[in-house]
Amino acid sequence: MQYANGLLTKERVFETAKALMHEHGYKKTTYSMIASKADVPVGLVNYYYKKMELVERIYLDFFQKIDYHIMEQDGIPENTLQYHILFSRIMMTQIFSDAQTRAFHLEINYNNLLPQAVHTLIRSRQVSIIESLQMKMTPQYYYWCATAEYGARRELIEQNKNIDVNSPEFLTLLNLLSTITLRIVGLDQSFIDENLRRANEFYELMDCSDVMMF
Repeated sequence: MQYANGLLTKERVFETAKALMHEHGYKKTTYSMIASKADVPVGLVNYYYKKMELVERIYLDFFQKIDYHIMEQDGIPENTLQYHILFSRIMMTQIFSDAQTRAFHLEINYNNLLPQAVHTLIRSRQVSIIESLQMKMTPQYYYWCATAEYGARRELIEQNKNIDVNSPEFLTLLNLLSTITLRIVGLDQSFIDENLRRANEFYELMDCSDVMMF
């Protein structure tokens, strides 16, 4: 019973912190705010989660929601590239569709606060795409490409932080963000364009309104 109560308390701490970060952002959300709202001692908040661990779980839980939503559809993308494009479009559209979620993500992006576990997951998916396409490259070359991709993505998001989610430019931005690495490593442009087209057609058949970060 004590173990079960501990799990419930830990979950309450997380959900409280998540709501506060959505409302106030990462830096303005303090341990004392979380403790007060969750009605637990401050030390208990710090025991269960460091602030970066909260951010990590927020993103990884969101990614899992997107994965489940895609898998629940009648059809599935034809390959790992289409899946990645579809996943990226759902993720970024949902983030930019809500002002507070957008502000939170921009804060994390601008201050380079995305946890390593999130980077690792994203990189592993990109490696799966490259392997499925039988593109040969050394680990060092992939690291260079991944580093270039991260810098480009971070800067593009910052420069377009006020973009209208319903504008044609937003889709153009999403198409670029989801394929930066593949463009850098030299994947054929016509192949990229065809997979973008197929993935975006798939997206238009989906209702993603319930797939939210917060």
